[in-house]
Amino acid sequence: MDLYLKLHIFVFLNINTLNIVNKIEYEIKLNDVGRPCIDLVPDHENKPEDKFFIIELARYILQSTYSRMNSPPYDQNTINMMDISIRLLGQISDDMAKILWGSMKMYGDASFIMGQKFHVICDTIEERDKIDNRGILYGDKLYVRQEGLKVLVKDDKMKIYELRGGIDNENWEEII
Repeated sequence: MDLYLKLHIFVFLNINTLNIVNKIEYEIKLNDVGRPCIDLVPDHENKPEDKFFIIELARYILQSTYSRMNSPPYDQNTINMMDISIRLLGQISDDMAKILWGSMKMYGDASFIMGQKFHVICDTIEERDKIDNRGILYGDKLYVRQEGLKVLVKDDKMKIYELRGGIDNENWEEII
């Protein structure tokens, strides 16, 4: 009989909307020799975002451990190998981040072209005005702050605003 603990990691919590963009479910089981190990749930979807998260988490843990390493108890070879591992994970993570950014931007661009009623939901005008010029993650899409971006503002009687004639806050025009 398998003994296991089912856990959830919520990944990419969008701070602007508090929407969970991605969720990883896993179980902690005992392997053949009784050692606890991580196992993905049987219906797990294989997503690049999950791998990115795990690599970032591993890099963070290694960096945290590395910053506290000193000799002894660690020999110089172990310290050097840890440094190499951190740099390697950093390079892999940087490459994955570029791929994820491109994919999320493509989803946002496709949604933008489809002429949706709105692209992003904000609770307040202040939140709408804080949309970063680098972009906003909404769901699995990345929207760049550009003319034509439409935002539904909940606290303003569910009005929709669009950026017209520029990308500054004074360029928001109520359309509905």
